[in-house]
Amino acid sequence: MFGIGGTELVIVAVVALLLFGPDKLPQIARTVGRFMRDFKRYQDMMESTIRAEMYASQDDKPDPFKKGKDFREKVQAQRAEVASGTAKEASEASEASETPETPEEIETPVEIPIKAPDATAEMEAEPGHAEGEGERSTSDEV
Repeated sequence: MFGIGGTELVIVAVVALLLFGPDKLPQIARTVGRFMRDFKRYQDMMESTIRAEMYASQDDKPDPFKKGKDFREKVQAQRAEVASGTAKEASEASEASETPETPEEIETPVEIPIKAPDATAEMEAEPGHAEGEGERSTSDEV
């Protein structure tokens, strides 16, 4: 605190006690406390007055965040319109749709069996693919 160490603060307290005595020391401490409190209050009042004067001179300047505020309001209005439109469409769709009441009215998908093509049938259908025709033996060739 103020560049004063612990031992230096004790020395100042002892000197003050010797100068003013134990009877006057509490009264002096109260007077110094009042002075510090009043000084702080006047300092805060002066600072607030200066700030008020500075901000009062800036009132004639346009708001730098006006475009952002306007855009945010526009987006919020559009979101509200979309939300109300979506809710309205959903209620209209639920009123218009007819849900089947019995299991017989529910359409079940029809499964069509798919047969895989047979590889041997394709070979027999193609001309020139008889067994042993066109095949070479790799063991004969060296």
